[in-house]
Amino acid sequence: MAQRCKKLGISCVEWQSRRPPDAAAVVLVTPESAVGEEFATFLNRLRATRQLDRIIIDECHIVLNRQYTFRKQMQQLGKLVAVETQMVMLTATLPPSEEDELFRRMHFERGQVRMFRAPTARSNIAYRVVRVEKERKRQEVEATVLAMVQQKVRKYKSGKIVVYGNSVPKVKGLAEKLKCHAYHHHAVGKASMLGEFMGGKQRVIVATSALGMGVDVPDIR
Repeated sequence: MAQRCKKLGISCVEWQSRRPPDAAAVVLVTPESAVGEEFATFLNRLRATRQLDRIIIDECHIVLNRQYTFRKQMQQLGKLVAVETQMVMLTATLPPSEEDELFRRMHFERGQVRMFRAPTARSNIAYRVVRVEKERKRQEVEATVLAMVQQKVRKYKSGKIVVYGNSVPKVKGLAEKLKCHAYHHHAVGKASMLGEFMGGKQRVIVATSALGMGVDVPDIR
């Protein structure tokens, strides 16, 4: 996002509590910092000087995250309504059945919310399901995944591949066999891993859901 803004000539910075970016047009902030006292003070100062236009929460379905041990500050983003400014919530995956719960957590009245919907189908994305019998051993499942990744690497001479795992041990195990980085919340050197992946030095990465929010990789295969 910062790079895209820079190309368009829009001043955009990442939030740093020690250096509040009062002059920036766009400020990027993590959920953890967004609910902190320093950021609240910053927002109130902008509001008082009429410099705060709106707050945008991308991937707003994260507010409904029910894994209390994973980035629990996500569930506290409703605090931002105290600033009393326009809020824009963006998501492509929130089902209508969860809308009321999102509004409740964000302290919105449904009648005050204006909804805009657009098609989420992407012509360049396809789903493929490989059914695995419950009786098959984990090693066989891993072998299937490894074979699929290796086949894709051979088929596509460029582009990148992300393999997601639902636990850190699985991610580490697959990454070791694929000889690539294992990206997870507690991994050391995450920025370096992501930099090598984005730059094309590493075409494959294995990760938990920690790799996803705020990451835009246009050449994923």
